[in-house]
Order: sequence, then C-alpha cells, then structure tokens
Amino acid sequence: MNDLNQRLATLADEMTDTDYTALRQRVDTRARHLGYRRTAVTSVAALALAGVAAVGGIQLLPQSNSTPLPGESSTVVVPPTPSPSTPTTPPPSSPPATQGTPPVATVPEHVPGRLSYVRVGAEIEVVTVTDGTTKTTSFGARVLGDRAATISPDGTMVAVLHPTKDISEYPADLVIIRPGGARKVIARNVTWGGGNEPVWLPDGRHMLVSVTEMRGDTAGATKFGEVDTISGRFTEVNLDRFPRYLTWSADGGFRAHAEGSTIVVARASGTVVRRFDVAGQPECGSAECPFAVQSISNDGRYVATAIGNTDPTRVTGATIVLDSTNGQRVAIPASVKGITEIFFRWDGGLVVQTADKLRLVTLDGKVTATFDRPDATNQADLDRYTQH
Repeated sequence: MNDLNQRLATLADEMTDTDYTALRQRVDTRARHLGYRRTAVTSVAALALAGVAAVGGIQLLPQSNSTPLPGESSTVVVPPTPSPSTPTTPPPSSPPATQGTPPVATVPEHVPGRLSYVRVGAEIEVVTVTDGTTKTTSFGARVLGDRAATISPDGTMVAVLHPTKDISEYPADLVIIRPGGARKVIARNVTWGGGNEPVWLPDGRHMLVSVTEMRGDTAGATKFGEVDTISGRFTEVNLDRFPRYLTWSADGGFRAHAEGSTIVVARASGTVVRRFDVAGQPECGSAECPFAVQSISNDGRYVATAIGNTDPTRVTGATIVLDSTNGQRVAIPASVKGITEIFFRWDGGLVVQTADKLRLVTLDGKVTATFDRPDATNQADLDRYTQH
C-alpha cells in the first residue's frame, strides 16, 4: 500500500509539471496531419475508380487485337444473340469457274456501213443502203447530155458534167444538183475525158477540176484548181499535171492516182508514199494495163483498179486489188464471178459487188458473208462506200 501511495505521489508531481498548452498543440497538429492523409487517400481512390470507369466505357466499342494492360480492367462485350426469325446462314457458294469457250463469229445480216448508188435514167436518183436500210432520193429530171454523175461524200449533192457542144468531147459545164432537182453551174470549160473528171475532195464541199481556157472554139492553156460547190469560187493550185483517176480513201487519209502505167500513192498532204508499176499485170498483154484506180484502203496499202482506157470516157468500177508495197494481187476467190465494183472496209476487208450479190471478203481471199443486192439498186452504179 505504501508503494502505491508513493507512485501516485510521484505521478502527481509529474502532472503538476506538465505544460497542458503545448500538449494540446501537439495533439491538434497530429490530428490535422492524419486528416490530410485521409483526404489524399480518398482522392486517389476516386481517381482510380474514374479511370476504371473510363476504360470500361472505351471498351464498349469493339476493337480488334486490343488487350488490357496489366492492372487494368476490361469490359467484356457480349455479342447480340441472333433473332430466331433471321437465322444466320452462310451465303450460297458460287459454282466453280469453268473455262470459257471462244466467242463464235457472227455473220452480219447486211453490209455494215453505207453504200451509195447513183442511177441516171429519166431522173437522177441516189440510193443509199445504210446498215441494211434502203433510202431513195430524187435529184430531179435528167437533162439531155448529163454524164459522169458523182455523189458528194455526205450524199447531199450530185455533180454532173454537161458538155456544151458535143457530148463526146470536152469542155463541159460542171453542174451541182440538189435533192429535188435544183441546179447550179459552178465551173465552165471543165476537162472531163480519159480519167480527168472533177473529183470530190474529202471535205464534201470542194472539187478538184481541170479548166481549159477557150478562145472561141480553140482550146488554150489549162489551169488546175479547187472549186467551191457552194459559192463557185475557183482557187488555182500548182500541179504539173492533173492526177488521172484520182481517188481518196474513205477516211481521207490517203489518195492514189495514175501516171501512165504507174500508180502513185500519197498522203492527204500530197507527200508521195510509194509508186508501183502495173505494166507486169496479165491484162497488159491483151488490153490496156489496169491503171484506172477506183478506191484505196484507209491505210494506203491496197488499191482497187480496172483496165484503163484510150477513149475520152471514164472507166468506172474495179475488178482487181493490188498491194502497193509489192504490186502483187490480192486473191479473190474464183467463184466470185462478174465483179463490177470493189471498195475497202474500214477494218481492212473488201466489199465486192457483182450483178446481183454483195460479198464481204478478207484480204487473204476468204468470203465471210454473201448478201442479195437490194432491188432498189438495180441499174444503179455503186459510187461510194463509207462507214457512216
């Protein structure tokens, strides 16, 4: 008991010496410190929860090959369950591909392009056969003496020569006729004999002509030039001679003409590409050589010709095709008899006409199609063949 009293007395002495004000300050300081730590911990926890929520929100959008980083949580997205009414079935598989067969070449039902015929009887008519469709246009009544009728490239005009005195001699008037029969003389004293007739230029408006200056009944100097079929204006051109049997390719890129027994091939600009002689052709032994050029291919390689002439008339129609690079003939089957005209297709083949047939022939001599000649073209001359 005495020991207990002694300890209590000692404790009372210590408590008497304690500074209660300092003790309160220490306690308050410690409490504030603990409060700051508690607040910080709470804030960190809130931020962590927000981060988890954010990560979970982003992962609501499906992403391929996305793996959560260590320590992060991911939201598992459950795909929607297919509706029973729309079962998911795989698309039908396509049948295995089979090797295609080569396309079969189709035979056309008509000559492709436009065939232009001119018929001179009681009236002058132009008959066009365009992709099998036939159309006949009257250019009015024929006037006695009309000859050498030719159709403009666009088919809207016909040019005729009308000799002023004797129908077998030149010079002649050059007359342009419109549908219905309207006539206009655009040039006088025009030479027309022996393959020198006026020739349509590819523009369809001008013609190349040879004009003789007449002093009474005496022929004087000759001029060459282009005459405008609308206005009649004559423009002289510098030529050494008139190009005999001049003809142009359907696309206007090349032209060909005869100089004696030589055929000259030139570009539209006049630049000569080649010359070749037809004197070696078999016709030359019994008749005139085949220098009367009638048509030329669009590439300038092939020409269609006929036996030439010595009289003032012009040879029309073609029976022979020659390769201008070597002078050799293009073989046309012997079964095709009575050829009257030959024109070149834009694909390189031939259109060959006989009295009652039209044939498509390749340049290696194969007939690919045969058609009856349209009745409307009877007694008409095939004057022009074009693509359109």
